Amino acid sequence: MTHQEFFDELHALGPLRIISISGPSVFEAITPLEGYGIADGHLNAFTDGYHWHLSLSRFRHVRSRDETHARSGRRVMFFELREQADADPFLRIYVHRAKGAEFEPARDDRFRTIHSRLGAGMEIAS
Repeated sequence: MTHQEFFDELHALGPLRIISISGPSVFEAITPLEGYGIADGHLNAFTDGYHWHLSLSRFRHVRSRDETHARSGRRVMFFELREQADADPFLRIYVHRAKGAEFEPARDDRFRTIHSRLGAGMEIAS
């Protein structure tokens, strides 16, 4: 999978809950991944709520997860972005849904298809 293919899939799965982890700080944003571009080694995405610049040279591994959230008991579907397979994730991207709502069948099916490829983890091709 390439960076372009991964972000195209995210675009189709929106809205997303993007969770950025930086040391002791965690930042969350719920948003669709609208237009984005890849240039000069970075993903550049712009929304009404934020600008996102991600160094693609450091995003080299992705793993998808489909599990039950410990506190809420709700099913969660998400991706973990890592610098390498054995590194802690620096970013988690959840397929978002409203509280109490179920995933729409089309989004659920699309995630399951992606998860069949990424569930064990995969290196990202440049």
